Amino acid sequence: MHKLSLPTLVVALGLAAPAMAAWAPSYYRCTFDQLNSDQAKGRQQWAKKWADADPYNISTGKDQRFWATVYDTDARDALNTYQTWLYPVFVDPNNNYEPWKGPGAPGTTTAGFTGDQIFALNFNSKPVQILMDGVCEPGCYTPDQQVLFQSGALPIEKAQAGGVDDLVTLSKDASMDKVTLAPNTVERYTVDKNAERQEILRFRMASGGKLSVTLEHPLVTTDGTLKKAKEFVIGERLVRQDGTPDEIVSIQGETWFGKAYNLRPTSTDLTSNILVAEGYLNGSARFQSEYVEELNRLILRTNVPDALIP
Repeated sequence: MHKLSLPTLVVALGLAAPAMAAWAPSYYRCTFDQLNSDQAKGRQQWAKKWADADPYNISTGKDQRFWATVYDTDARDALNTYQTWLYPVFVDPNNNYEPWKGPGAPGTTTAGFTGDQIFALNFNSKPVQILMDGVCEPGCYTPDQQVLFQSGALPIEKAQAGGVDDLVTLSKDASMDKVTLAPNTVERYTVDKNAERQEILRFRMASGGKLSVTLEHPLVTTDGTLKKAKEFVIGERLVRQDGTPDEIVSIQGETWFGKAYNLRPTSTDLTSNILVAEGYLNGSARFQSEYVEELNRLILRTNVPDALIP
């Protein structure tokens, strides 16, 4: 549920350019305009269709206000590699560049539309002045999931509401052979602005442990990589906070209605962006934003020279 910023358009519009030119986190626009996978597919296809058509006749080629071609490669790679549809988000320059809810967003007349229904919408469901501002990808915890803080484990919803920031993550030198924890600090939380229907997975492990996350949420594997929750199968193992493996005995998918949460620490190295939720090692929100390319890469390695890591 994070945004890939568009530095070229941001600079052209006279806005403050983001610090990174790749996957950059959204402060609130993606949570304000959160879609499920099917809706995201429809939004992307709708935006590309009308960008090609240039219905407002304001461009010599594609109308970049619907879909910016700079995102073509990112959208293709996300679909081919992660089976994820990145979808465009928009802002209204006539209203201090506040987020504008696009087709399918909660609280709009098209809320709950399927991807095909969104694709079929006319171009004028987006007023001419509305600008594309980036792309988003969903994925977070359900609000009851217990995240480990220095003061103890708390449901992430309660921690966010109380402004709890004394986070615990892996230490920078942690590895699969030596899982060590260290104090950290929450930089910020993200939370859906509105409750919505979204697909989640409920994991149950041989030890009796359980974890509920959205499909895209990054989880640590027993070889020290991270991959999305939807890529796991029964019989694989999650990693507990002490480094021991715990076999997955069931994965139940369901449509859940509510607000999803996530957080990111102030630290920026890969290892200390792994936190503990429900006793298991999870990637922070950074792995769904600027660190998305690190998914499926060996993070918790031991005795492997950096030069040999692709």
